[in-house]
Amino acid sequence: MKLDFRSSKPFTVGIELEIQLVDRGSFELSESSEIVFSNASEGLKKLLHPELLTSMVEIVTPVCETPEEAVSHIKNAVKEIDLIGEDYGFRSAALGTHVFAKKETIHITAKDRYLKLLEEFQILLKQFLIYGLHIHVGFPEKEMAIKAYNETLNNLPLFLAVSTSSPFFLGEFTGLNSFRTKIFEQLPRAGIPEYFDSYSDFEKLYFTLLENGFIQSIKDIWWDVRIHPDFGTVELRVCDSNPDMERIEFIATLFQAVCFYSSFSSGERYFHQILKQNKWNATRYSVEGRFLYREGTVQIKKRIADIIKELKKTDILKELGTEKRMEKLSDIIGKKSISQMMIEEYRKKGSIKELERFGFIE
Repeated sequence: MKLDFRSSKPFTVGIELEIQLVDRGSFELSESSEIVFSNASEGLKKLLHPELLTSMVEIVTPVCETPEEAVSHIKNAVKEIDLIGEDYGFRSAALGTHVFAKKETIHITAKDRYLKLLEEFQILLKQFLIYGLHIHVGFPEKEMAIKAYNETLNNLPLFLAVSTSSPFFLGEFTGLNSFRTKIFEQLPRAGIPEYFDSYSDFEKLYFTLLENGFIQSIKDIWWDVRIHPDFGTVELRVCDSNPDMERIEFIATLFQAVCFYSSFSSGERYFHQILKQNKWNATRYSVEGRFLYREGTVQIKKRIADIIKELKKTDILKELGTEKRMEKLSDIIGKKSISQMMIEEYRKKGSIKELERFGFIE
């Protein structure tokens, strides 16, 4: 059997952002996804997907030439959702978790797929008050995609660290910067996957899971990075949802460039335990965490800055047409992540409920 890889235009970008719908006064989750779909313009409907919870929607951009173009679609969609919400008392928020909602209050969208997942994963799925940011980059052929997938495995903590926005869960301070990450890792087909030597190795694993009834499609594989044959992309899935549009653009721009760079890289591989340790460091400490690689350890934010310098030397950013945008966006490296700002505010005021404001998309 063969798993056809649909060719895409090289290094095009698509972004998927899962957003919360929250009450404008209480900040509690608002079961308003049907209201959004019912009132959306035809243009917005093309970008909206229903999600696991009835208090969330997913914005999915079309295929774009640049991250900047993709982010503009996200901005416009959020504006319209919030305009709808003005009449119904809700607004959008983008954090990796809702800061205080209780799992007993959530409702799962009544789609066959989600109900089957609930039957399989039981209490694990009932605590999935989590929201992610996914970024696709296109490839013309499958072996190029495998190289980019492997290269992304090495750098997952860098993307996660910039995005962290989920230090609170069920009304408690978790002590982590991305608790969403730890919730997702409880599923059997989530977290850090393995390297593949070739696309055929990926096919073998895929069909082993499919033929034995553990998955029905690629959608049932939730790795931190996955190959998406139907779209001809590599999909970055490790990031928390985030309200900062420039931060999202920065992550997408860096990911696109790393994918391009993979065509020329040596394909170095780390021990799986190193991959796990580096991801934990980002989960726990965000951009202040340490990153272990061939030259030793360095702070994650320093490693990101070093990679950008390497990319500039190779003219990759120039070829992608993102060099000027990266110059403008790269000061994000020196800024606190959303999670760090939330933790700082919590330590000053000791109140959790108001921290949901950090997810508001301005």
